[in-house]
Amino acid sequence: MNKLAFTLALGLLPAGMALAAGLADMDADANGTLSMEELTVAYPALDVDAFAAIDVNADGSVDEAELNAAIEAGKLTNDG
Repeated sequence: MNKLAFTLALGLLPAGMALAAGLADMDADANGTLSMEELTVAYPALDVDAFAAIDVNADGSVDEAELNAAIEAGKLTNDG
């Protein structure tokens, strides 16, 4: 693998790992969605405003489609 491809692959690794882990691994109460508290375990820098932006349908929880969209858009990071 050339250096550029390797660098690109490493850059995409965290998002890919989060997508692979999926909602089920973070869903402590196994209700099929993630609360702010559940997401904060994986993303400690998450605040109320960021959660609201991810919760597109404003139902108070994040479903798998919203989670995947947020990860792909770079809205979920562990560095604040």
